[in-house]
Amino acid sequence: MIKDDCLAHLYLEHRLVIADVDEIALLEDYLQYWEKEFQSHEFEEYCTTMFLDQLPDGTYAKNEKYYLLCDILPKDFELRKRLQEQRLSAALERHQFELTDRSFSKECLFCRTVIKGLRADYLDHLFDKHFLLVGKPEKLVYVDELLDQLEENLNKLLCLYCEKIFKDRPTLKEHMRKKGHKRINPNRREYDKFFLINYNRNTSSSTSQRKQQQQRPKRKSVNEDNTSVDFDKHFARQDSDGEHDSDWSDWAGDGESHVIKCLYCAQEEVQFSTLKQHMIDAHRLDFDSTTSSLNFYQKIKVVNYVRRQLCLLRCVCCDLQFDDLELLAEHMDQESHCGIGERAKWDKPEFFFPYMENDGLLCVLDDNAGDDLDADVVRIISEDSMAQINKDAERLSLENFKL
Repeated sequence: MIKDDCLAHLYLEHRLVIADVDEIALLEDYLQYWEKEFQSHEFEEYCTTMFLDQLPDGTYAKNEKYYLLCDILPKDFELRKRLQEQRLSAALERHQFELTDRSFSKECLFCRTVIKGLRADYLDHLFDKHFLLVGKPEKLVYVDELLDQLEENLNKLLCLYCEKIFKDRPTLKEHMRKKGHKRINPNRREYDKFFLINYNRNTSSSTSQRKQQQQRPKRKSVNEDNTSVDFDKHFARQDSDGEHDSDWSDWAGDGESHVIKCLYCAQEEVQFSTLKQHMIDAHRLDFDSTTSSLNFYQKIKVVNYVRRQLCLLRCVCCDLQFDDLELLAEHMDQESHCGIGERAKWDKPEFFFPYMENDGLLCVLDDNAGDDLDADVVRIISEDSMAQINKDAERLSLENFKL
């Protein structure tokens, strides 16, 4: 709650949005660093700006300026990387201590047996005697906190996997035994901090993976997706000097068609109707039906959210991370996760900004028939990218704005 209150304050009072805040290690140190920087520098020196026809509380106002702080800025990128390395170092130090410390003592979560010695002995007891699979000791960190959290959930009569609440402890134990739920929920981000592998994932490694995939021989398959997306390329600010000033080769004039890329694979079409039929046939997604309740303003955020997820090799619906694009495509196909995800995930101001350069899909989105089409529109500006939105589409109030 403290974190949410702080981020909400930055948005409401200072109109500042921090991108990918959940990926920032040591968030408090991150905020303290930028607090010092902004004492002597203006937001415009570090942040990307956008203009909306609304105040933070939702009141109409013309061309109000907002700021996005993200790791496209080299200084921000280096800060996030440095903080992640600090967090990794602390986790490794704690991990080494937990593997060798013999002063550990704790009563079993299920029986009255008190296990003393190594934490690995305690985890082995949970698995050998009660078939509770928490994780291998060599892959876990902050084990004490993890066990305390599991104990708290069990005391609340909460299933560790499906998180349903039961009337008494025997019913809960019988449910976990019959359903095979004697394990933690892998989709809960709260558990990420307890697994050592999550401390070594960073932006540079993700970018490196994407570049390696670019160098692989391309195969004609519907599973091929945003392999070509490169953050350096798509977010680089082009030099306005020299030959770039006279290079109009990529200018799309009025009446010229835009190539539209599929949300989930590398398929490209000129006609939006053809692409929508492709998404139905290949990905079992009816775009019109799925977004029927959304207006133009919201559809922009949905498209940019899905693009971002695939860039980061993450499932759109369950947010699982994959090391390979083909594995991600296979997972989304098998689990029918070619959707748009929960609203809480994409309904954020940072997704006003395009995640693909010259994204043709953003150019063909339209308002629903029931929307009030007004000639007076607002433009969201992200350096050299521009997207048109309906000014009355959505209120950016604290009530609707979820960080």
